[in-house]
Amino acid sequence: MRGVFETWFSENSLRLIECSRSIWEHPEPSGKEYFAVDTLRQLLCEYGFVVGEPPLAGLDTAFEAKWGDGSPHIGFLAEYDALPGLAQTTSPYPEPIEGQNYGHGCGHNLLGVASVAAAAALKTVMEREHIGGTVYLYGCPSEEIMTGKIVMTKAHVFDHLDVAISWHPGDKNRASEESYQAMLSVEYHFHGKASHASINPEEGRSALDAVELMDVGVNYLREHLPRGGQIHYVILDGGAKPNIVPDKASVWQFMRASTAQDVLKISHRLDEIAQGAALMTGTTFEKKILTGCNETRIIPKLVEIMDDTMRHEVSLPLWTENEKQFARELLENLGLNAQQEPLHHGILSLSGKTVPILGSSDLSDVSYVVPTCMLFSACYPIGTPNHTWAVTACAGNSIGTKGMLYAAEVMAATAYRLVSQPELLMEVKKSFSDVMGKTTYSPIC
Repeated sequence: MRGVFETWFSENSLRLIECSRSIWEHPEPSGKEYFAVDTLRQLLCEYGFVVGEPPLAGLDTAFEAKWGDGSPHIGFLAEYDALPGLAQTTSPYPEPIEGQNYGHGCGHNLLGVASVAAAAALKTVMEREHIGGTVYLYGCPSEEIMTGKIVMTKAHVFDHLDVAISWHPGDKNRASEESYQAMLSVEYHFHGKASHASINPEEGRSALDAVELMDVGVNYLREHLPRGGQIHYVILDGGAKPNIVPDKASVWQFMRASTAQDVLKISHRLDEIAQGAALMTGTTFEKKILTGCNETRIIPKLVEIMDDTMRHEVSLPLWTENEKQFARELLENLGLNAQQEPLHHGILSLSGKTVPILGSSDLSDVSYVVPTCMLFSACYPIGTPNHTWAVTACAGNSIGTKGMLYAAEVMAATAYRLVSQPELLMEVKKSFSDVMGKTTYSPIC
């Protein structure tokens, strides 16, 4: 098997790198990833998939591609949105690209192409070995604003899959046991009464006062959050001019916790704080829920299979001295100390248990309806913080693309084991059933 996939990736790597670089050069905001979608759909057509037209599940830049027929149904999940303010060249120091507002500071140009590559490589081997089944590639937009896969899960897009497989660029190689936090994204819009702030302030009711009092209350709440709970906020609107008592003001709150139940408890407390702030200021407010996700469900058997595949079926990338020197310079320019080997060359060991981590992903909702696994692949130097110019730089150079190709081969090889060994797939399904118990999918919002 190793030889089959190595040959395929050797023959196709230049085309895959070209597509990844092209998407890197055309970064797009969430929900408007039209160039990326066209690029990935064209690539899938070249590899013989039946490629559906967007929209899917009401999302303009979501799509489905498929090949084959019957069971098992294996799905690969692609992302491709970029981040604002992270336009960057491939230099190891901050060098914004003038006139470009977005950049791939989360490496989604790599993520999308690797998922397509995994689907195409698996298809090739299944055809050659006459293995039955259906391979799907799902284009999943807007991960950075936590909507794509959540909307698609609510629309039952993934319900028919036997397994869903994804990955993410990182600084180390590992099969993921990490459970992302549940999250709720909410805007609070306060309404007061405008007046002249100097001549007749007594007639005014400041919506900005309500926002500030809410933020004070939220800050005092932090001590009493459930373990693993977090709250982040930005003020969206604080009024127009200092000499006008603001009749409108808004604050955007993110609530996170290890479980959806804890997030909902935090949300209830924030609603009460908003009510108190409105009462103290003589204002009113309305609440607008933007999005939210559950925590990730980890399926131990699936993690074990992916980890074993990483260790025994796929060769790790080899880093050149030029790439290592680039990594050292990049870390130095981030104010970080580089390790002797700044690029990871190994595989982290499994802990054998679910590991709660900080941050959230819309992949979590998928994990409630289908056994889901993912890996992290080293695409930037050890210790590099995500969502930075440094990740954008690596996502556009050979460090990122080597990690991309490694991740793609791991995903393809993991899926091959599942389609060629039905008993393994049955073990995965039993593991999923054991983890879920009587729990069924319920969107957090």
